[in-house]
Amino acid sequence: MHQDRFYLSYTPETPEIWLEGSEAHHILHVKRAKLGSTITLFDGKGFEYRARVTEILHDTLKVFIEQSMAVDRELCVDITIAFSVPKGKLAAFLIQKCAELGVKTLIPIFCKRSVVDIRNTSGEKIERWNKIAIGASKQCRRNFVTTIEDVMPFDSLTKTVCNYDLPLIACTEPRTKTLKSIVREHPSAKKILCLIGPEGGFTTGENEMAEKSGCIPISIGHSTLRIETAAIAISSMLLYVYSD
Repeated sequence: MHQDRFYLSYTPETPEIWLEGSEAHHILHVKRAKLGSTITLFDGKGFEYRARVTEILHDTLKVFIEQSMAVDRELCVDITIAFSVPKGKLAAFLIQKCAELGVKTLIPIFCKRSVVDIRNTSGEKIERWNKIAIGASKQCRRNFVTTIEDVMPFDSLTKTVCNYDLPLIACTEPRTKTLKSIVREHPSAKKILCLIGPEGGFTTGENEMAEKSGCIPISIGHSTLRIETAAIAISSMLLYVYSD
């Protein structure tokens, strides 16, 4: 039977702990937990805890951890998606779906043609996106949470390309190699980066800078996809290819 899961923002050091804030509210007022109810907690670092409610005090509750387990449901490939932020609620959709798929890291980037500029509001945006990523892990039973980095200028991101064994840049130029052909040439990749540009695409200069830094241009079809669609599609394809 499915058991509700709740996020614990720290690793407990004792079997008895108090829960408060939004998770306590969810447990008590949405899921209607009572004394003796059993819940599952996870700490975002790979540990899962089976706990029993032992005390309720207003909007807080005490639980006794009956069992702790290191449960790793992560895939064997480490994927980072660096994306130009799309308009409106589409960024939240991108975050949620990539987190559900198991993308390890998301990096918002600012490019010359970026329509949305979050450089002055990145703190509050990323705080909200982190909550979305946590919710995605709760729902899909991941015991880790997708890391969301602070917004990064495009040229700064290209300096990190050497940290990946398969760095990619999504491209709409004709005669670009397909993602399918590139992954066939790199069957053992473990740490992958993919750059996804704004609505108008990367500039010629940005494409050249990325390629010079080591990024491989890839295409995933004949259609020009929206930012969030490309992020989800590319993540799904990479996970399919590299999951064993």
